[in-house]
Amino acid sequence: MKYLDDFNPGQVFRFRSVPMSEVAIKAFAEEWDPQRLHTDEDYATTLHGSLIASGFQTMLEVFKPVMTEMMVNVANIGGIGFDNLRWLRPVRPNEPLDIDMKVNSVTPSKSKPDRGVLHYTLSAKNPKGEIVFSTDTSVMIQRKQNDTD
Repeated sequence: MKYLDDFNPGQVFRFRSVPMSEVAIKAFAEEWDPQRLHTDEDYATTLHGSLIASGFQTMLEVFKPVMTEMMVNVANIGGIGFDNLRWLRPVRPNEPLDIDMKVNSVTPSKSKPDRGVLHYTLSAKNPKGEIVFSTDTSVMIQRKQNDTD
């Protein structure tokens, strides 16, 4: 289990997303974001050169490996929110995304010494190396218990 004390500013963790198929993009869009640029391949191609994923689906796909490969082993109390959420370029079918999670700050709580806030920037690049998504995220995490407490 990783605790707040196990993180340091400047640390970078790397992940890779599973590519989204055209079928997955359309299915997600039909349920959650039924705009034509996500459901109609011909229409999307005239605007973007191909079908593109919903930004919401992109965000979930970026967070998925972070959550399943790392955060399941972190003493996470809960997320606090997002700042500077950006969809910078469209994500196309069958593109895996390279994801960087950079720790910006680690701040122990002054009022509750058993926890603190981890602030990190999450960014994802397409196969061309272009940033397609970024956000700053804060999460509350437990601190290691001191035996003398």
